[in-house]
Amino acid sequence: MNMEKKLIISVAGIRGIYPLPLSPETVYKFGFAFGVYSSGKDVFVAQDTRISGSTLKYALLSGLLSAGINVIDLNVGSTPLLTYIIEKNPNVCGVMISASHNPKEYNGLKFVSSKGTFLNEKEGAEFLSIYKNIDSYQIPSQPGKIISSQNETYRESFFNDIYNKVNLAKIRERKFKVVVDVCQGVGAFETRLFLEGLGCKTVVINAEPPGVFSHNPEPLPENLKELSKKVVEEKADIGFAQDPDCDRLAFVCEDGVIPGEELTLALSVLNILEKERGSVAVNLSTSSIIEYVSNMFDVNVYRSKIGEVNVVEKMKEKNAIIGGEGNGGVILPSIHYGRDSYVAMALILELMAVKDKKVSEILSVLPRYIMIKEKLVLEEVKKTSILQAIRDKYSKNEEVNLDDGIKIIRKDGWIHIRPSGTEPILRVYVEGENQSIAKAYLSEIYQFVNSQ
Repeated sequence: MNMEKKLIISVAGIRGIYPLPLSPETVYKFGFAFGVYSSGKDVFVAQDTRISGSTLKYALLSGLLSAGINVIDLNVGSTPLLTYIIEKNPNVCGVMISASHNPKEYNGLKFVSSKGTFLNEKEGAEFLSIYKNIDSYQIPSQPGKIISSQNETYRESFFNDIYNKVNLAKIRERKFKVVVDVCQGVGAFETRLFLEGLGCKTVVINAEPPGVFSHNPEPLPENLKELSKKVVEEKADIGFAQDPDCDRLAFVCEDGVIPGEELTLALSVLNILEKERGSVAVNLSTSSIIEYVSNMFDVNVYRSKIGEVNVVEKMKEKNAIIGGEGNGGVILPSIHYGRDSYVAMALILELMAVKDKKVSEILSVLPRYIMIKEKLVLEEVKKTSILQAIRDKYSKNEEVNLDDGIKIIRKDGWIHIRPSGTEPILRVYVEGENQSIAKAYLSEIYQFVNSQ
């Protein structure tokens, strides 16, 4: 169907604008297909707060139940909670109804394997093959059933596991004042409880009404001005910003400075490596500050293709003790193999508590690489030709990585161009040791693209 061809399908699942191309009918078919793929395993389902979430959930449940699958409905819950539950419970799978950081008109489905991680390339291909041939599968005579869930019990176990990983007494001793922007997402139902468990005095902004986002939900500096102002007004120790399904985190310093979401992972890595030594795994677009921090402790950094599951598989391959993505996605395998804003909050607060320093003071000893992130909206044919032209130009005389798009690596920075897996665009990321280098790299790429 034409509407389905417009869906964005990637390692992040499927996304699209509701009600077209992401219609209830389409979601029903994906639900039925995932039921077939799950091979009889029970499926946990959660949703973020988007207005279209409930409609799509019932379509998804109908598909799963029609495939004979039992469903545990978690209702509104975070992606980290869902993946944590699945990793800790044998022989179950999951689906998260969320478009993560995308604007409010989007929604999507994230499919979680029995490992507690999103489908990898091989698993995704198998699942999509079922979906494309869905008409050849018969509806079984015995439908599935909805099983009641113990949401509070699951959440308590999840939060306690995080509390047990950090120096809880030290954090509570500091009695941090924290402002958190939940952007009308799942954090409106969970985050105050989590932070109060850490002994924090918590001020929540943008909690109501659920799903009606006060600003673009991606936790980028341009979307955090209200949080910055509130942190200063409240004389808070730090400000946190979550995306709607709580797998990404950005923070604001006590003086209102917005350092950028890349520093979330950097501080988390710094915390873990100060306690134990082990390798680190991140994706190709993550800031070079990860290498800087890791070099302080003489540990290796490994890089993967973009996509959470790709980072997770690299972490498992290299036995990494921490990893993630520079978009504010921290993965701590001793808790679970998923990006997690709650883990990130706990690690940053622990770092502040143990060092007895303001977050701005901790950042002051780290270099400030300048990263610029841009988007190019191009037709599919044009995207392909541009990528090929860039590859032809730079592969001859420069160090490049072709694992995911084209990454041009230089002594004072890098340029990474790749097709987005969640939006119909080319992503262009550049990083330099200072602003002028980063701007020069971006200008260089734009001039080349415009010349094609």
